[in-house]
Amino acid sequence: MNWIILVFISALVNSVARILQKVLLKDKDSDPFAFSFVFQISVAFLFLVYALCTHSLNIPNLSGLSINLIIMALAYSLGNLFIFKAFKIAEASEISIIFASTTIWTVLFAIGFLKENITLNKIIGVIFVVLGIVAINYSKTKWKINKGHLFVLLGALLIGIGFVNDAFVLNSFQSVSSYMMIAFAVPGVITLFYSPKSIKNISFYLNKKTLSNLLVCSFFYALSTITIFEAYKRGGQASVISPISQTSIIFTVIFGYFFLKEKDKLPNKIIGAILAFVGVLFLI
Repeated sequence: MNWIILVFISALVNSVARILQKVLLKDKDSDPFAFSFVFQISVAFLFLVYALCTHSLNIPNLSGLSINLIIMALAYSLGNLFIFKAFKIAEASEISIIFASTTIWTVLFAIGFLKENITLNKIIGVIFVVLGIVAINYSKTKWKINKGHLFVLLGALLIGIGFVNDAFVLNSFQSVSSYMMIAFAVPGVITLFYSPKSIKNISFYLNKKTLSNLLVCSFFYALSTITIFEAYKRGGQASVISPISQTSIIFTVIFGYFFLKEKDKLPNKIIGAILAFVGVLFLI
């Protein structure tokens, strides 16, 4: 399958996963630390099951990748934690706008560390995608800067670093699922070290109703992750894959319109979707 198709599949299922994450985190009793642990461990478990079922479990010698594994653990454990904390105290639309900076960070780090080339088309494409996301989520209300905005900005920076680091490490792995199992399990466990008392809140996510939503969310997120990194393994550049994957916001808008009847700010959404689509055309 062509790598571009894999990126769009990733964007599609990622939009579903993000909606489910918001649902799981909006409850007043939810704990970002406990959720981060349970969510990442469940995704890691799904990757383990997939690797075993497809006989693709293969762990290479990691001795030369110790620094990269430390970067991976810190980037994702802290990055996801910041994002989940942001969902608790900031508006979802504001989070989406600031999180769009992930694309910028990824492109910069990919150029600097993966030695990917920078072209005028790539610059224009990234600008249009970011403008599209901003347009979709723009509101005339005055923003009140809060900790949530700082959290999501830090989270976006760390996720960008983590994505580029993953792209580098994957060159040493034959199987994407084998690395992703590690990339989710290790940060998940580390999360609890930041807040040991959150262990008692894990049970909140293990009741029948919440657990079913969590597993569905984890499945879609795992599918989104494996498709986007398979795209990289099949020839896509990280600096191009990341901005194209941001089109997940377009799918979120479409789903919201047809299935949730979310018709507010419709002109913004149409303009934003067009801008993002134009950006993708420049990147392909």
